Amino acid sequence: MSVERGPKSLHEHNKSLLYSNRPKFKEDIRENIYLDKIRNDGIGIDRIDENQLKKVITQIRLNAKKELYRQYKMLTVSIFIAIVIMIFLKDYLDQRF
Repeated sequence: MSVERGPKSLHEHNKSLLYSNRPKFKEDIRENIYLDKIRNDGIGIDRIDENQLKKVITQIRLNAKKELYRQYKMLTVSIFIAIVIMIFLKDYLDQRF
């Protein structure tokens, strides 16, 4: 008899674990979201000096220009290599046929 009750109770246990039978809400998150006070759990905002801000912005622009220049150099080199390969391939195929 215990063999017959085992799978049935296991089946009932598995059925209780289904997602549809789980509770929909947790008890500890039912707080009011509209509060009049400022939350302190985020990142604090510090005042930054105007000169330091301008310095950081110019540094970012300089880095962006350097990166753009580097990408243009890479594009030029890759186009040059592609053209050289095409010329050698054309000469090779012209000699072959």
